[in-house]
Amino acid sequence: MNPLPNIIINPKSAVPVYEQIKSSIRFAILSGKLKKDDKLMSLRDLSLKLKINPNTTLKVYYQLEVEGYVYSRPGSGYYVKTSSKGILNKRQIAIEKLTEDYLSKAVQLGNSLDDIIKVIKQTHEEKFKLKGGE
Repeated sequence: MNPLPNIIINPKSAVPVYEQIKSSIRFAILSGKLKKDDKLMSLRDLSLKLKINPNTTLKVYYQLEVEGYVYSRPGSGYYVKTSSKGILNKRQIAIEKLTEDYLSKAVQLGNSLDDIIKVIKQTHEEKFKLKGGE
């Protein structure tokens, strides 16, 4: 069983707790931290770790199952389901959503597309520059 990503719950957030947890697990799957057939923590263990109601954990796992990220084996637990083709499609959808959210906020602040591109390039160079000159 792979450990789940560092899930941080912000109780003051307008985003419901189950959505915060679901987003963390979904991101771990899309980023490759959790791979196909990795076993997730049991409902009980995750509930105890996060100090939440087990029904909340059940809701998270159920929704991830409906969305196609995990599958359940009765009596055994929940496992990562995604195929490489499915992951690529879901990654594309995720980056489009993140980009849309970012651009919406940046434009609301009065930034032009040129300003936004400049900040993205500058941030990438300073914080995310890939090794090997990419």
